[in-house]
Amino acid sequence: MFEQEADERFSPEERRKFEERQARRDKDAARHDGLREQARKAIDRGGLPPIGGPNTGERVTIERRPLPGRPPKPMHVEKEMIRIMGKDKGARGWRLFKRAAKEFENEQFGDARKTMKPLTESYANIADLHELHGLSLYRMGKWEEAIEALEQFRQMSGTAEQNPVLMDCHRALGNWADVDELWTELGELSPSGELVTEGRIVMAGAQADQGFVDSGIRTLEKGWKTPSDPMEHHLRRAYALADLLERDGKLPRSRKLFSWIASKEPHYGDAAERANG
Repeated sequence: MFEQEADERFSPEERRKFEERQARRDKDAARHDGLREQARKAIDRGGLPPIGGPNTGERVTIERRPLPGRPPKPMHVEKEMIRIMGKDKGARGWRLFKRAAKEFENEQFGDARKTMKPLTESYANIADLHELHGLSLYRMGKWEEAIEALEQFRQMSGTAEQNPVLMDCHRALGNWADVDELWTELGELSPSGELVTEGRIVMAGAQADQGFVDSGIRTLEKGWKTPSDPMEHHLRRAYALADLLERDGKLPRSRKLFSWIASKEPHYGDAAERANG
């Protein structure tokens, strides 16, 4: 009854705008959750052997066109769906997209994948659909399928927003040249400090996977200063650096950094425990 009364207070246009804003919030939350978990998985997976046989990583596995200096204007997903399939089918596609975003947010990655796959086939030119589909595949550990979807997103969107996740997929497969290329591109475009930090963590992990732990440490140390009021991505970078320092036998430096993390966030993983050896 309350919902019915509330609906009567708003016009159809106002309700439509509210649903659009809610869908954007859902999508942003899904992307943020995927990026946060990505860094932890990248650290935990150090030394993972290549999938599907050895890969020297000497050549890139994907021929990529350079991204434009200025990405194209993002599509309005709902309007584009309706333009392609008509009002009724387009509206249904939009509802399914919103459902998939909620499934992803609730960590129902298999369900999100099933919801998104037919949408990416019916609306193959909409970058946002490939993005959510690719992130769902990534969280399921389906590296090759995730690469295919996220490479499509990269090309269609003209942005490096998912380069850290793409890097981690290629890292899992031992595609070191792809990791290098995507990291260089991310650094050149610098979409945000948080995204560059995510890519830096993956790049350092890839270097360590190949036996170059010192290189990974240098990658994480470059330009690093402990901030007085750290954000989440600062803590992730510090944790990754402390982890590599410990792996390289630099225990005093490692424990000092773990101690700093614990002083800022007492319950941040096992930082407090590792600070004490």
